[in-house]
This record gives sequence, structure tokens and C-alpha cells, in this order.
Amino acid sequence: MRLASGPVLRELLAREWRERYQGSVLGVAWLGLLPLAQLAVLAFVFGTLLPARASSGALPYPMFLALGLFPWLLFANAVNRGVTAYLDNAGLIARVPLPPSLYVHARVLGSVIVDGAGLVLVLGVLVAFGLRFDAVGALAALGGVAVLAVIALALARIAALLQVFVRDLAALVGQLTGLGFFLAPVLYERSQLPAATAEALGWNPLVAPLEAIRHGLSGEGVLPWAALGVSACVAVVLLGLSLGLQRRAGRHIEDFL
Repeated sequence: MRLASGPVLRELLAREWRERYQGSVLGVAWLGLLPLAQLAVLAFVFGTLLPARASSGALPYPMFLALGLFPWLLFANAVNRGVTAYLDNAGLIARVPLPPSLYVHARVLGSVIVDGAGLVLVLGVLVAFGLRFDAVGALAALGGVAVLAVIALALARIAALLQVFVRDLAALVGQLTGLGFFLAPVLYERSQLPAATAEALGWNPLVAPLEAIRHGLSGEGVLPWAALGVSACVAVVLLGLSLGLQRRAGRHIEDFL
């Protein structure tokens, strides 16, 4: 992205913020209320009605769930917000000579900022209730969030480009992120699963960042530095793939919008 596009990206981010909260009764309060309500429901269902974790764990289940749920929401919301960026801005793309990818970047970055702020808010609540972590754990968690954000950006760039040519892709992406929620260690710890299943799920590049965040901030489990490095490499490869697709197919975007 050219440096000259920086002011434009900031303006697109401001527009994204206005579109998301302008006219709502509670405004930015939704930033914390909706995730906290979702956390409360899931904690009750999977912590009380359908226990999803062995009771021997030292971390209370609501805390355990929060440390997986909010990073997952950061990833999933960014991808789902970014996938329709080209279609939603078709008029601007046709009239304004800007790199179309800026619209995807604004969607993803705006979503990550909002959900990142929500994650910080929830983390503050958890600390008030006794959560403790050290500098190494915080570093692992930051690394996990960064890897999730880059993977989300890469997938959003790819999906937004394909969505221009295959208009029902957004619905498929929504279904896949919903399925991915259960195939990632959000509601459960991989150590609870049979060894073969846990090993198979370990191939998911989203698993290591999620576990780095949870283990780093909870102090439970081993920090998956090697696996996190592999996921970071996957993120870079996906980002490179998205750039290659943009160069090959990007010039046809306006013809199909």
C-alpha cells in the first residue's frame, strides 16, 4: 500500500466507524455489551448445562471461554466484514481512482480495532476477577493476536476478490467461520480430545494463535512457540497469495461490479 493512501485509509476507517454505530441507541456501548452477553450465554450453556471442560482445570470456565471466544470473534468478524468490501463500495470503486484493496483493508482494520478494544475491555474485567499473567505470556498473546489479524486480512482479501465473481461466496464464508468455531479450541482444550483428533486439529493454522493467547494469559499449558511460528509462516504465505491474486484478477474488478 502506498504511503499516500494513508490519509485515505484513515478516512475510510472513520466512515466504517460511522456506518457501524451512527444512529444506534447505545452507540459504542455495543462494543462491550454484545460480546459480554454472548460470553454469558455460552458460559452458562457449556459450563453448566453441557460441561465442555474437565472440572480439574484451575481456570474458571467463564475465564477459559473468554480467552478463546474473543480472539476468535476478532478473526471471524474481520473476515466476514471484509468479504463484501468490493461489492458494498462498487460505486466508489468505479468513480474514485484508488487501489480497491484499500476498502478491504479499512473493513478488516476497523473490525480488528473494534474487537481488539472489546478484548482489552474483557481482559480488564478478567484481571479484576483474579486473572494473572506475566510478560512472556503477554508477548505470546500479542503474537497470537497479530497472527490471527494477518490471517484474517489475507483471507478477507482473497474472499473479497472472489466474491466479485462468485456472488454467493459471502454466505459460504459465514458458514465456514461458523463451522470453524467448533473446529478450533474455543469451547474446549485440545488436551481433552483423543490424541489422534487433537493432533489432526493441530494442523489448523488458527489453533496455535488461539492457544498462545489462552495459555499466555492464563498461565496454563505450554506456550506453543514453534506452532505459532508455523502459523505465522502460513499467514505470510496467504498474504502473498492474496497479493498475487490481486495482481492477476484485480484489473477485472470494475468490469464485474
